[in-house]
Amino acid sequence: MREKRTFAERTITKTSDESKRKYFLVYEGTSTEVKYFDAINSMKNTIGINPIIELIPLIRSYSENNWSNPKKILDRIILNIEEEKTSCISYETFLNRFMDYFYDEKIISSSKSQAKNVWKLLVWICEEKLGQKLDSKVVDIQKVGNEIIQYFNEERNLVNIVVDISDIIKASGILYDEDIDKICLIVDRDRDSFVSHSNNNQYEYVLSKCKENGFGFYITNPCFEFWLLLHFDEVHKLDKDKLLDNIKVTSKCRYAEYELRKIFSGYSKSSYHVEKLVLKIDKAINNEKAFCEDEKQLENEVGSNIGLLIKGMMN
Repeated sequence: MREKRTFAERTITKTSDESKRKYFLVYEGTSTEVKYFDAINSMKNTIGINPIIELIPLIRSYSENNWSNPKKILDRIILNIEEEKTSCISYETFLNRFMDYFYDEKIISSSKSQAKNVWKLLVWICEEKLGQKLDSKVVDIQKVGNEIIQYFNEERNLVNIVVDISDIIKASGILYDEDIDKICLIVDRDRDSFVSHSNNNQYEYVLSKCKENGFGFYITNPCFEFWLLLHFDEVHKLDKDKLLDNIKVTSKCRYAEYELRKIFSGYSKSSYHVEKLVLKIDKAINNEKAFCEDEKQLENEVGSNIGLLIKGMMN
């Protein structure tokens, strides 16, 4: 996990963000929620978000790209924060930060096949040349970094690193101050999100871990589309049982999304007029009160507490 900024932006802002209170946003999804909160951030003044608050998405590094399980995502955030505190990172984190830098500096393109080959080579160097497992700890960042680049260039002449390797590592982390900043985990309560049985209730695990670490746990049941539906008064006419089950209405569309498309013309997960919704944010916050807002009860009831998150950021 890392902040959604380029390498250059992270190095510039490292010392200039001290007066801001940062809300780090961690999404289960990679499209709908991102667009919505990017608009919240760009329209902060319009909707009355406190100007000292900065919204910073945390994005997944290369080896985390396909993750969607909230427990797995949360555990990685906790690990990364602990690594920042102790200045002791794993080889997997180390390689991920190289990948982040390669992307930012256009050393590798957006080609998935190229990225996959670069990652496989980095892992091979780690395991075969350095004799280290991905979960082993890096003892000397500068020395190991130089060795990786040397071995890398022996295999393929691709890397052109023009900054100190330790700067890559330091700038790529999460600059989180637990005394003033807030980490917000934003997830859906759908059938596929959490494993839930008597010996492994991941919902309870995530809820308790968030409380233990002082993180915000923001959940929408059944899915983020329900939070978007709350921007319209028509939400009160919808069938709560159907919302909770959220079964497929068409081959590609479940009940909540299907109803949202009827109310909000032109909606799709990856493309919608998000600014129109954000201008109705007060309505969504008020409508949310008619449904469940309690983070524990949201495991089994229709509702959301995203309105509480946004209300808490307002002046």
